[in-house]
Amino acid sequence: MSNVPHESAQASVSASLTQAVLHAATRLGLDRRALLSACALRDEQLADPDARIPFAAQETLWHELDARLQHPEPGLLLGRNLAPGPFSVLGYLLQSSATLKDALNAALRYQRLGGEGGELHVETGDQCLAVLYRPLHPQHPATRIRVLAMMACWVQITAPLLDDFHLLGAQFRHEQPADTAPYQDVFACPLQFASDDYAILLPHALCQLPLIQANPPLQQLLRQHAETLLARLPSASLSARVIGLLGEQLAHGEPDRAELARALNLSERTLQRRLAEEDCSYQQLLADTRRQLAEQHLRDGRLPAAEIALLLGYSEPSVFFRAFRQWTGLTPGEYRAQQAESSPGRATTPQTDPDQ
Repeated sequence: MSNVPHESAQASVSASLTQAVLHAATRLGLDRRALLSACALRDEQLADPDARIPFAAQETLWHELDARLQHPEPGLLLGRNLAPGPFSVLGYLLQSSATLKDALNAALRYQRLGGEGGELHVETGDQCLAVLYRPLHPQHPATRIRVLAMMACWVQITAPLLDDFHLLGAQFRHEQPADTAPYQDVFACPLQFASDDYAILLPHALCQLPLIQANPPLQQLLRQHAETLLARLPSASLSARVIGLLGEQLAHGEPDRAELARALNLSERTLQRRLAEEDCSYQQLLADTRRQLAEQHLRDGRLPAAEIALLLGYSEPSVFFRAFRQWTGLTPGEYRAQQAESSPGRATTPQTDPDQ
């Protein structure tokens, strides 16, 4: 995930995905024209399945649906009524993949075609593979209805592609609702609420199984089209590029701002000015990147905290421990233990770091 402070107004989402959501809402009895009007959208904007609309417009649509649908969890209801076809190239690309693992890799590669509101991540643990969803815009947390709809839709699309589809668990950031029956109807697995992430937990063996609709020739054509569509999308913001370079530099020690600026063909002063235009700074991005990577390594549970400190460019583990406590109010060991307790299906390795 990127903690890039994108302006959500500049982000876009797939017109075909928006069209699919509207079709589902119409089937559930809502007035399409009223929804379009509330979102300041027109049918012409959605006519081309490869077109894009503003992220903010689709987010308004989700809020309208949340208010209008009479259901304990409107997102789950919508997700079960979303068809893969209207997702255009991305949906067919996933369906025609050789295995579920290949489908997940394609989803990671081409996820921007669906939208820029959030990102999928895959974490591999000892007992399972976790597919996580995290928002791209820290100032706009993941909308519950949107995420639940996408999770339910993913299950709806994937289940028919495998003979023995089942989940090991499903995790949600929000508190447990009074009625969890709608969740069990969709996910049919152990549920965990008040989690750090929205996630679906899959058995490793499931990911290696061939998909029923695997179609290599079609897959090749779809990938070519997906690459063309991906190339049309606007380049990543400067802050996103900075975070990418920071990740590379951190692998070799303390990042160098001057070197990073040179890699971007900018002076240090221009770098700072342009980052300020995106409402962030070099130091903020460095701290955000370090925190994100630290939490990722600690959740994974494979590396000692002292080794993580070195991977993040800290000269001494104690400096990392202090920084991590400032970020989270916890020591790395406490954070790892908390994650292991809340996510028993993920990998954990006992640690003996001095700050545990």
